[in-house]
Amino acid sequence: MQTRVRGLVGAALLLCAFCTFSALPVKAVQCAIDQVPAATLLMPYFEVDLSNGSNVTSLLAMTNTAATATLTHVTIWTDWGVPALGFDVYFTGYDTQTINLRDVIGSGLIPRTASVGQDPFNTISPRGPRSQDINIPSCNGILPPANLDAAALADLKAKLKGEPIPSSPTLCAGSPRGNQIARGYVTVDVVTGCTALNPSSAGYFSGIASNNNVLVGEMLINALGTNTMWAYPLIHLEAATLAPSSPSFYGRYVGDSGTDGREPLPASYATRFVGPSPTNSSRLLVWRETPAMSGPVACAGGPAWVPLQTTALQLLDEATHAFPAAASLPVAANAIDLAADVANPFTQGLAILQLDHPAMGSRHAQAAVLAAHGLGTLESAFPASQLDDLCANQRYLPLLIDGFENGFVPWAGKTP
Repeated sequence: MQTRVRGLVGAALLLCAFCTFSALPVKAVQCAIDQVPAATLLMPYFEVDLSNGSNVTSLLAMTNTAATATLTHVTIWTDWGVPALGFDVYFTGYDTQTINLRDVIGSGLIPRTASVGQDPFNTISPRGPRSQDINIPSCNGILPPANLDAAALADLKAKLKGEPIPSSPTLCAGSPRGNQIARGYVTVDVVTGCTALNPSSAGYFSGIASNNNVLVGEMLINALGTNTMWAYPLIHLEAATLAPSSPSFYGRYVGDSGTDGREPLPASYATRFVGPSPTNSSRLLVWRETPAMSGPVACAGGPAWVPLQTTALQLLDEATHAFPAAASLPVAANAIDLAADVANPFTQGLAILQLDHPAMGSRHAQAAVLAAHGLGTLESAFPASQLDDLCANQRYLPLLIDGFENGFVPWAGKTP
């Protein structure tokens, strides 16, 4: 995917491209990271610089691929995995919604949508000639939504910046960083009705969440000051009937029963990298599963699992020399530059990330990785390749550990 976009014209063309989808049927593969209509979308990482409206922001672009109307619930999570804000977004058939997270987090502006019951004159969520518009009675009084008041907005900003929450000054919801950048991740679920619940709430997966696989989407990270935009596909999580106690994406909120019905994500990934160089770089966006947290905790202690254990990245050059690069991916939503943030002796090669960790107890921890690469003025972004399948319990076996290499001592591809 070409991701460097210059100027407003380029950005507009990119967004228009997001709205164009083939009418050909697609075949979904369970437990594979494939770009097919899904019941849940994951934005694994976002950042919004709240110090300056001209600095970095993140956007979601989502489309309902069905002619029938659908309702979704958006949850913004902190980098500790605490739900910080939830709101409902209604789609008419084939509708597209783009949400600039700066509008939500910086200004408290919640996207205005409404079903026909709350929008009888078809002015908020217009219905096209080939789409459906329905009434969802549970959304009466909820859609179109009210914007956040000053107190709620101050709390939201503090949660996503890792600061004490103004309404509860002893509590925090995210990692403290001492800057004005809001970070976290976002999930979008197809739902049956408007709700104040979120995926961590009891009852969300017993009547609220829907298994209709109709959503596709992309994400944008826009560095306005440098006139640069990176575009990535969102992680598409299909709904299916899972066997009891099967691994699942939201398993931590349903006692690992599999009743959420969302396919699980892998724990290990591989991606190409470039750098270090003054003009070349590879930046990874990494989501890691964390233990369930329904609310903020004491700022003085923080969650017991922070920081998450991070296995050294396996870096291999094109001659198969290997190097273990110590890395810090301590929370749920992370960004890491393979040139600036780790010791990397290679100009290009393959990075292998083993993101499992013991904080999830006896089961494996899920993860998602998106990669962006820069070669001078040329840039691209795409999902990393998965190396294992938690549905089939097919685990990736670490490379280069057989006792001979003695902990990733650089080697030359020779058999011991």
